[in-house]
Amino acid sequence: MHFFEVNLNPQQEKAATHGRGPALVLAGPGSGKTTVITVRTAFLIRELGVSPANILTLTFNRAAKLEMEQRFRRFSGSEIGYQVQFSTLHSFGNQVVRDYENLKGKRLKRIEGDEQAVENKRNILRKLYRELNGTNPGDEELENLSNEIGLVKNKMLTSLSGINFSTPNFEGLYRAYEEYKKSNFYMDFDDMLTYAYAILKRYPDILNFYRNQYPYIQVDEGQDLSKIQFEILKLLIQILKLLIQPGNNLFIVADDDQSIYGFRGAEPGYILEMERQLPGCRIYKLEQNYRSSRNIVEISSQFIKANQNRYDKQHRTDNASKADPFIIKVKDELEQLRLIIKTVKEKWQQYPDSSIAILYRNNLSSLLLVDGLEREGIGFKLKQNKLFFFKHWVIQDLLAFMRFALDQTDGDAFRRIGHKMKRYLSRDLIELALTAKTGKNVLEILLTSERLAAYQRKVIADLKGEFQRLARSRPVAALEYIEKSFKYFELLKNYCQSQNLNYDYYYSLYGELKNLAGNYPSLAAFLERMTRLEQIFEQGQVRMGAQQQLTLSTIHSAKGLEYDCVLMVDLCNPEIPGQRAMDLAIKNGDNFLLEEERRLFYVGMTRAREYLYLITPLRKNGAVVPPSLFVEEVLTCIDREFASHNMHGAVVYHNKFGKGIVVEVKENDNGRTVIIVEFSGVRRKLDLGICLENGVLHFGEVSSSFRKLYYN
Repeated sequence: MHFFEVNLNPQQEKAATHGRGPALVLAGPGSGKTTVITVRTAFLIRELGVSPANILTLTFNRAAKLEMEQRFRRFSGSEIGYQVQFSTLHSFGNQVVRDYENLKGKRLKRIEGDEQAVENKRNILRKLYRELNGTNPGDEELENLSNEIGLVKNKMLTSLSGINFSTPNFEGLYRAYEEYKKSNFYMDFDDMLTYAYAILKRYPDILNFYRNQYPYIQVDEGQDLSKIQFEILKLLIQILKLLIQPGNNLFIVADDDQSIYGFRGAEPGYILEMERQLPGCRIYKLEQNYRSSRNIVEISSQFIKANQNRYDKQHRTDNASKADPFIIKVKDELEQLRLIIKTVKEKWQQYPDSSIAILYRNNLSSLLLVDGLEREGIGFKLKQNKLFFFKHWVIQDLLAFMRFALDQTDGDAFRRIGHKMKRYLSRDLIELALTAKTGKNVLEILLTSERLAAYQRKVIADLKGEFQRLARSRPVAALEYIEKSFKYFELLKNYCQSQNLNYDYYYSLYGELKNLAGNYPSLAAFLERMTRLEQIFEQGQVRMGAQQQLTLSTIHSAKGLEYDCVLMVDLCNPEIPGQRAMDLAIKNGDNFLLEEERRLFYVGMTRAREYLYLITPLRKNGAVVPPSLFVEEVLTCIDREFASHNMHGAVVYHNKFGKGIVVEVKENDNGRTVIIVEFSGVRRKLDLGICLENGVLHFGEVSSSFRKLYYN
């Protein structure tokens, strides 16, 4: 129906005309949730007589806040639009702190937002890390530390014992950081929430001001709520048993199937328990998908039903059917890159204006993509361009070996690597070489020293020859020499064991570097290319002639966006769901993390409007890797979807018997579906359910292209 000149479906209308009392709107992908929030805001004002100034709409990021604010102003007119308050949760928390500061007549200094300031959060954490752990942290270590501090704050943890943090000596660092802020009257981004909660609890005048000012509160993306955020909302809304009283007018729009920020403290449990926590809470569902093709809607909807902790929904669409998801196995990352380039070019030949996204679980996957796409003259934008790869100390070490091979006067490079190869060079010898005048060959300086024993002189003479040969090597051969002859990774492994660090992760960085190195004929060309790639990531895009729409993004960063064609890449178990999620599910029966990873995969699938490619390499960084179990689940969903519509005469592929044709479909005495399939003249009776559940039977003609690709 038309409502305030907006065409709403029946489910949207019910949600948009919710008046007083708490409500949860379960909004599936592409279901028009922003429209519902803006129309509901207008409904409160025009139909219920609520003052615009009494409505607070909260979002999770500034971009979402601006989009909703601008859409409402276009819809309602600026006179009303500017009176309604749209804010991020952190901005609201900051305003509460400002009120406290005005009350007390003192100011806290914000230490995030100005990276150039001497006393900012990163510099403080770097200083404390160095003091307490005795090492200088890289950007990645600082990012992990900051994220883990945020997790503690968002989950309102009071005890840190028994929790497995990745940062060494995390508890000591956390206590030191909190004490440092307290003694200097500092406040970071996470404190905006924790301080706001404490202020609202302790100062009833401030709490009552906000309760009276905003009796109607709306929250977008409610599945991303953390414990501290949900507790702030509960303070504001006055949980009442008598709904005729003012207050308790909390309206949350969420999709529990898209809760993917557990690492920040978000949990779908707060949404799943709303009916219990908020008396009289109404549940509305938005199940009509306006974004994706029928194939994508039906298959993704079946896929996410494998999760147990969720609200049941029946997603549907009036959009036409297109192709089923293309499931493609490739030999390795390089074959995956060639397939991506070929697919992007073909799509733009067919549909020049189509938007395409390449989505991945981890940012490292973007390295080879960025390199290959630019070399092919394909422009793109990086949605998430924060990559610590180039500044990582392991990468800096490996590149220092190459720089020193090309220039044995490079003292800085030699200082990095002199004690990181099995050549028995003491730190005293290294410093001796570096105290000489610059511009001299470092190894020749050492050879002239009278302090050398005979065996040391031979080692250094041999080393000089080794680096001369390394300078003439191709980059991949040079990296392999660093690994096998200089024993760099043997020493690194020992270091990781002593510091309780993840050696496998560091070795994976080496694998990524080797993949990049294979495209270049010399060390000089490769080092020059590394500089160029670092510039691309800093700029966040590459422009190439006609500006067609190609986006590279993590799945997390693509949430809320949509594209005509989506290619999800690197879909192997080590990447998604990841080994930890698999281990917890298999060994401990704990599916919490596995279900979040499945939700993440679902988010990636539902970004696609018309075409979806799921690409899984069989080898990664040279090692054999199993395909993501989620890819296998999607394949089963495709087969079930086809089987539910038409089986007689269908072409099937059996893992043991090969290609066959369904000649008969019937039910056995137990009510189970049995199919008779002819394989090369031999008829076999198969239990359809058992075959599909175990992934041994696949239907072939539902999408001959994907089946062909899958088995290539």
